[in-house]
Amino acid sequence: MFTREHCYRYLCLVVSLLIGFGISAQEAVTNTKIVDDLSTKDIDFVMNSAQRAEQREDFLRLERQVWKMSDKEFFKALTTMGDYPLVPYLEAKKLNHRMSLKKTKQIRAFLDEYENTPVGKQVRTPWLRYLLKRNRSSLFQEFYRSTTNAEMRCHFLRYQYKDLEDKSLVFSQVPELWNVGKSQPKACDPLFKIWMKAGQLTEDLVLHRIKKSAEGGAHTLIPYLKTLLPKDKQYLADLWHKTRRNPAFVKQLKAFTGKYPAVEAQVMTYGLSRLIWRDSKLALRTFEKAKNKLTFNAEQLGIISNKFAVSLAIERDKHAEDWLIKANEIAPDDETMRWHLAYLLRQQNWYKISLLIEKSLPQLTNENQFQYWLARAYEQIGKQGDAKALYKQLAENRDYYGFLASARLGIPHSLAHKSIDVDDRLVVKVLSSGEAKRAYELRRIEREYRARLEWLSMQRKLSDSEKLAAAVVSSEWGWHDQTIFTLGRMRSLDDVERRFPLAYADLLLPEAKKNNIQPEWSLAIARRESSFMPDAVSSANARGLMQILPSTAKYLEKRRVTSRELLNPKLNAKIGNKYLRYLMNKLDDNTLLATASYNAGWHKVRKWLPEKDAVDADIWVELIPYKETRNYVKAVMAYQQIYQGKLVASEPEISVFEAFVTSQVSPRT
Repeated sequence: MFTREHCYRYLCLVVSLLIGFGISAQEAVTNTKIVDDLSTKDIDFVMNSAQRAEQREDFLRLERQVWKMSDKEFFKALTTMGDYPLVPYLEAKKLNHRMSLKKTKQIRAFLDEYENTPVGKQVRTPWLRYLLKRNRSSLFQEFYRSTTNAEMRCHFLRYQYKDLEDKSLVFSQVPELWNVGKSQPKACDPLFKIWMKAGQLTEDLVLHRIKKSAEGGAHTLIPYLKTLLPKDKQYLADLWHKTRRNPAFVKQLKAFTGKYPAVEAQVMTYGLSRLIWRDSKLALRTFEKAKNKLTFNAEQLGIISNKFAVSLAIERDKHAEDWLIKANEIAPDDETMRWHLAYLLRQQNWYKISLLIEKSLPQLTNENQFQYWLARAYEQIGKQGDAKALYKQLAENRDYYGFLASARLGIPHSLAHKSIDVDDRLVVKVLSSGEAKRAYELRRIEREYRARLEWLSMQRKLSDSEKLAAAVVSSEWGWHDQTIFTLGRMRSLDDVERRFPLAYADLLLPEAKKNNIQPEWSLAIARRESSFMPDAVSSANARGLMQILPSTAKYLEKRRVTSRELLNPKLNAKIGNKYLRYLMNKLDDNTLLATASYNAGWHKVRKWLPEKDAVDADIWVELIPYKETRNYVKAVMAYQQIYQGKLVASEPEISVFEAFVTSQVSPRT
């Protein structure tokens, strides 16, 4: 954490930086008197001044007027903005308005200055499209930069084909564009036509693309791809297409003629891997017959074994254990190992659990999860000393299993907090970058998305130590999601204060109290759901701080709540905590079940309840069939433990995990 001592250490640097941020030298020197009063907003102070506030207002005013202004009026207005960081956004807007070749020199200068920045891309992409419409090949190639945009890549390669003598330089780049499991933009058709006419397309490449289209791509592409194969291989496209549409098709073994056995085995492997989830009996029967007709390689047998083992374990099928053992022999992997453990936990066969973990590959079983369950197994079969030794090792970890181990030993849990120690000069270097200045200002005018683009653009150019400095900066700005994401990517996990801030506590805690919700639980849910990103939007359209669906908001608020409203942290915190209370009411005030329900829905969670006897809570968590929900519950519980420690001044009567290890999940009623 930056302290007053830090401030004095880099005071001279701060003064120079203030000048760099558009503050006069006199004002910078005057502002040094504020150092004595700096607290957690030390870095924020560097960015702030009365002059900046005026510049923000001027920026917003000019932004509204830029399209109406002549070039002369615009550039005159810019002179009043000084070196305000967001001036490039005004320039970009002006350059994009009524583009013409007369602006080429201006655009070139702008893009040279803002190469590889978000504001630069705001001009480069429209400019390239403008040049395309006018078929300006040379200029397009000059301004083009490497991109993932297939349309732009195809245009660039088509222009290069016309200009380069060595066509192989172009042809070598086409397969990557062509061999995808979906249709590419029409702009790529001319390039592909030239490439195919030159004899570059091979049968293997066509079969690869058919496979991609079947395995999760656009299967409607397959009939076209079929026409690119010789007639004797076209049946292979039919096998892929029919199996994609209905995996039960693989039972029709007569369709697998054996003419091209390697591809037929691929199709059968794919079909069986899907069929096992729909009709396990049919999948098992088909595989037994297919083994006698097709030759599966080791990789394919491993895929089939693992898919069968996991599916049958989840179904509680009588053949599950045989397949789990077989899978661990043929192709041991993490997911199958977890489900083998879960299968034995359901039976509470502690002796087999100990053997499974002891005899499996160390690279799989050295994880905390397996070491915890080995300790639990030892405890149950009378090896108390071995169990205690494992628990002690695990208790040093700040995670779900470490907290479980601490609770079982009856000792305080370990947070192992270690604050990030960064060189002050690196902090100043981060703050000096144009992207950082623009990100800060964009946040001040509530342009969070654009701010993130700038911040991520900057981070791609930083060294590891500079990225840690950036995490310190974003933390001091209260930009908690970026701090959390950066430290996560860096695997720098020991700064608990920065990774688990009391963000939005002023909104979350009153709502938690109003709904009789544990405050640490409310914070943990928000931390897991959005990492405190107030404008987070999921692929399912869950929104905001606590990731609320509009339909959920409508039900709880008894009115239509717009998607935009849900990005308001105050309203989101209100609805999120109300939803937690709703789930608690549905599930007998059981926080564990309500946590799982927040992720998967309470109807599903009720189906997962034990059928007859109560089950230990830690076992029940391992038996959750959805991997996402299983990991979600473990994370929220660990976060809840951390936040309990941050919110409670003294040791609570009973911690989150002390209560957890003595609790059970009751059967359905």
